[in-house]
Amino acid sequence: MREIDGVAELKHDLPQLVEILARTARWVHPEIFKLLPVWHPEHCRRSPLYDATWTRRSTNSGKDKFEANVLAGKALRAALGLSKPKNFTTCHIWGFDDPKFSKRGGITYDAKFYSCTANLILVPSPLKALTDCVPEIQGMLRSCAYFLYGFIPDHEHVSVDFKN
Repeated sequence: MREIDGVAELKHDLPQLVEILARTARWVHPEIFKLLPVWHPEHCRRSPLYDATWTRRSTNSGKDKFEANVLAGKALRAALGLSKPKNFTTCHIWGFDDPKFSKRGGITYDAKFYSCTANLILVPSPLKALTDCVPEIQGMLRSCAYFLYGFIPDHEHVSVDFKN
């Protein structure tokens, strides 16, 4: 049986995909980032959730609840001055570098970068997969974050090659 690769199939259309992404994505204004770079420093992906008094773990049917990428989206929407935009998804620019989704992205598990607005972008939902598994798209978004905000996360999972 013949194997095919969906990402490889898109390679010749990358210029058009980049143009669509650039035209439709929403970025936080650099001045907003300077004023409040991290909106929820008490949380990262999969951090335990607590009740309003922070004295008791939140549970659902007796099982502990964990942050599931909700607060990053709330931070981004607040920084953009938006409520809940229809058919848009919050994506981490530095977050997931495994096209097979077999290992966790270490950067979003760090509270310094999870709700950092220079690490977040709002994209039309159908384009979300491009930010997770197309290296050229990830590189483009990371370059944009660098030029807009001067942002490269100081984290062990960041490629040394990008810093040079």
